[in-house]
Amino acid sequence: MKIDQLKELIRQVVKEENDYQELFKTMLSKTGKDINSMSDDEKKKFFNAVDKAYKAKTEGRLKGY
Repeated sequence: MKIDQLKELIRQVVKEENDYQELFKTMLSKTGKDINSMSDDEKKKFFNAVDKAYKAKTEGRLKGY
């Protein structure tokens, strides 16, 4: 992988991380609860919903590293 390609991939990953954090915060605020106040079952449902709602463009591109 060339340096320019690596830099672009890093930019994409950082942007996607920020997008994911925004989605996470939005979905968490809609629950009306804090993560620490959720039961284990509620946490599992919440994280599954977040994972289902967000798919990163670079997901899976770094396999093997």
